[in-house]
Amino acid sequence: MRALVLGGIGLLCQVVALLPPIDNAVDSNAAIHYLQHGIIFAGGLCMGIALRDLLVMSRRAGG
Repeated sequence: MRALVLGGIGLLCQVVALLPPIDNAVDSNAAIHYLQHGIIFAGGLCMGIALRDLLVMSRRAGG
C-alpha cells in the first residue's frame, strides 16, 4: 500500500511541475524555476522509493 501511495505522490509531483501555469511562470521568475526542479526531484525520489518497495515485496512473496 505504501508503494502505491508513494508512486501516486511522485506522479502527482511530476504532473504539477509541468502544468502550463507553472511552466509559463518559470520563464519570468528564477525562484519558481528552482522550485520546479525541486518538485521534479521530490517526485522522482518518491517514485524510486515506491519501485524499491515493490521490488522488496516481490522478492519476499517469491520466496
